[in-house]
Amino acid sequence: MKVKKTLVGVVCASLLIFSLPAIVGAQMIGTSVDLGAQVFSDVSTSNPDFTAIGYLKDHGVISGYPDGTFKPDQVVNRAEALKIILLGSGVQVAASVDLEPFRDTDRTAWYATYVEKAKELAVVSGYPDGTFKPAQTVNLVENLKMLLLTQKIDLNSVMVMSNPYADATMDQWYTKYVEYAKEKNLIDADNMNMIYPAQGMTRGKLADVMYRLMYMKAMGWDTYMTGTTQQQTQQNTMQTTEQTTMQVTQQTTQETTQQSTVGINISNFAFSNTDLTVKAGTTVAWTNMDLVTHKIVSDDGTSFSSNNLATGEVFNFTFNTPGTFTYHCAIHPSMTGKITVTAN
Repeated sequence: MKVKKTLVGVVCASLLIFSLPAIVGAQMIGTSVDLGAQVFSDVSTSNPDFTAIGYLKDHGVISGYPDGTFKPDQVVNRAEALKIILLGSGVQVAASVDLEPFRDTDRTAWYATYVEKAKELAVVSGYPDGTFKPAQTVNLVENLKMLLLTQKIDLNSVMVMSNPYADATMDQWYTKYVEYAKEKNLIDADNMNMIYPAQGMTRGKLADVMYRLMYMKAMGWDTYMTGTTQQQTQQNTMQTTEQTTMQVTQQTTQETTQQSTVGINISNFAFSNTDLTVKAGTTVAWTNMDLVTHKIVSDDGTSFSSNNLATGEVFNFTFNTPGTFTYHCAIHPSMTGKITVTAN
């Protein structure tokens, strides 16, 4: 049975923000975001969730409304939460479903594939009357449960010896989810040690929790680190990257003389040489110095293409045919370059 058009209209209108590209597999690309400008018109750099929202946008987990806003203070509903959690967790979903996942969901609605996948993974089971209530808002602890179930987090080892927070006692159904989130530093309490478990969760706060878990896994941390600790870790990573880059640059310089290899560094979302001229037979080596993933693709889509390049990785391509070859980053299309190949 299909849901009434009025409900579909309300849900689709409220969830337009999550019309997102799919993430292939569970790969977490990149480890940081430093955009230096507003990621959405209503999310300034002073917004406490700016980094999280920018990171999720950069990784294709969120997009935004057509007017360029994100509405970070708007409370998410069940369908919205599922979509961002599944995408942020790298879960693949089908292109369509044959049957309505629940009595009040429409198999043709944008959220149907996400609800169906969540049902398949036992992340949601619906209400006793067979409904799912996609437009119903969800609170902090409900979001934590869906997120940790999607991530297949084993909570058997989580020991609750006291009340995790002033307003989250140790005798609640959600206690272990909250305790795990506390141990991993996925959530913050206020100055009264309260987290308000029954309060509706906003888009910005859900993005922050998702970001912390993604970042923690991408960095190989056991616990999400904030402030000075994270900055020091990032600094160490940058120092390691710079050392690697120096070695690669030295090696590239030697190969330029011996094997006609020219290097292009990728840094701060830009190519170090955007208009390069080489002779036929020259190998161009792109080295990713950023903390996010890049992918080199020729504009014609056929001449050359790299895999996703993580920090420190190099893509080599030998230009044997004279001509002009323009290219870009498939993940960040504003990054462009040109290689002009002359006869040897």
